[in-house]
Amino acid sequence: MSMQASAKVRGKANIIAIDSEVLNETRELMVRLPNNYNRYTNKSYPVLYLLDGQGNFAHAAGTLDLLNQSGMAPEMIIVAINNTHRTRDFTPTYDESYNDWGISGGADNFITFLGTELKPYIKSHYRTNGYAILSGHSLGGLLSVYALQSRPELFQAYFSFSPSLWWHDEVIFSDAEKFFSRTDKLNKYLYINMGNEGGQMLSGFERYSELLENNQRKGLTFDTDLDTSEGHNTTALAGMSIAYQKQLASLRPTQDVVEGGLTAIDKYYENLSNEYAFTAKPSYRAYNHAGYSALHNEQYDTAISIFKSNIANYPNKSDAYDSLADGYEAKGALNKALEMRKQALELSYKENVENNAFKTRLKNLEEKIKANKE
Repeated sequence: MSMQASAKVRGKANIIAIDSEVLNETRELMVRLPNNYNRYTNKSYPVLYLLDGQGNFAHAAGTLDLLNQSGMAPEMIIVAINNTHRTRDFTPTYDESYNDWGISGGADNFITFLGTELKPYIKSHYRTNGYAILSGHSLGGLLSVYALQSRPELFQAYFSFSPSLWWHDEVIFSDAEKFFSRTDKLNKYLYINMGNEGGQMLSGFERYSELLENNQRKGLTFDTDLDTSEGHNTTALAGMSIAYQKQLASLRPTQDVVEGGLTAIDKYYENLSNEYAFTAKPSYRAYNHAGYSALHNEQYDTAISIFKSNIANYPNKSDAYDSLADGYEAKGALNKALEMRKQALELSYKENVENNAFKTRLKNLEEKIKANKE
């Protein structure tokens, strides 16, 4: 028997190369575009700059896409940077004792490459919204922390998995205490984790975590996780899902804002744009929660209006039509609800998302309408 296959991989990835004058070499990149990138041509996206691209690209992209389907992380462009001279690029100081692993101390130069060449290239070739995340593991985690302390204007968020904070007698701490004790507002997010690693790895993590807790610099949101169920090689794999979700939580409006309706939500994102220096648009989830809050309070017309606004912003999102169907059905406008249920199911195939719930709700509504006629 033969069957026509309709399954397809979500998102699109390209391998490109750029010539760097700063590094005096060509750097290979893997760029993954969100599943909906070509379906929303007027929408811009955050960018995750991923260090150790060869090893981390597949799990970082797959985890993000899985979370996207449940609204647990924002859609992002992923730019994975393949290594050429890892030790050179990720370490802030030269350590002669590490020469067997490669010449060290080129972090400042590499960060300059990120800021003056790579970010402008990505901005000119893709639709970016100005929000950028730097993610690294081990020495890459050290680089991420060092970039926060040395060039905080380049990124809004930093992921650091099992960072090698022990590097060169913990030289990273020479500036860390001064940096985190400053009184000006930082407006950044930092996620750091550590596995069952012990020794200098653990002591460096504990020292840095204590530094963050004791200083609580204004505008800095951070999370630290010690997960002894993971080893050094798997902390990035396990931690990426948590980092994605907590980064989103750091920007999400409170329930009080959501219950204030669209005006309060729009004002929140306007302030967020100013504080974090990027174009922050109200998220689908914020509007959707506001709609269901109104629905819960039996404010049917308000809920329907909010759901319609979400469709206007996300016209190709199947869940938006399913939510509007809930509003119509709660109000008793069953035929309008039926129309939206059918549209949600139809769009789900194009969006390439799980649609069994849409099918079930459509069937239940059809039976409800039939029963009302009898």
